[in-house]
Amino acid sequence: MTNSLMKLLAIPALLLTGAGAVKILTDYPYNSTFEVGSEFVLEWEKEIGDDGDAFKLTMNTFLVAPIIVEPGPSYDFNGSDIVLDDAVGFSDGSYTWVIEPVDGRTGYTYWYRFGLQYSGTYVYPKPFFIDY
Repeated sequence: MTNSLMKLLAIPALLLTGAGAVKILTDYPYNSTFEVGSEFVLEWEKEIGDDGDAFKLTMNTFLVAPIIVEPGPSYDFNGSDIVLDDAVGFSDGSYTWVIEPVDGRTGYTYWYRFGLQYSGTYVYPKPFFIDY
């Protein structure tokens, strides 16, 4: 392999080291439903980068089928976000959320999903439903 080709192939690796990444380890089927009052354990590992020691963890809820707003049309997902923790440590590796409705939203009308925010990066695992 030529020297210039090796340098070219190294560029993506260098770019990735500055970006940082979190890998979500918790896996569940798409369209999963979890019971109100039970515990949801979100697990992750930090893969690369220097993004500080902590991230903000939020819970986002939004309509499965948005409201069509005229004129436009534009779409209103009636989203709502709550902060679960302003500073979860990357090294913690997990967060346990006792499932509770946000603004009374249960059933199959509203998606729920976690949001991890750090250094201008947003990570969103798969959405899910909650119900009684």
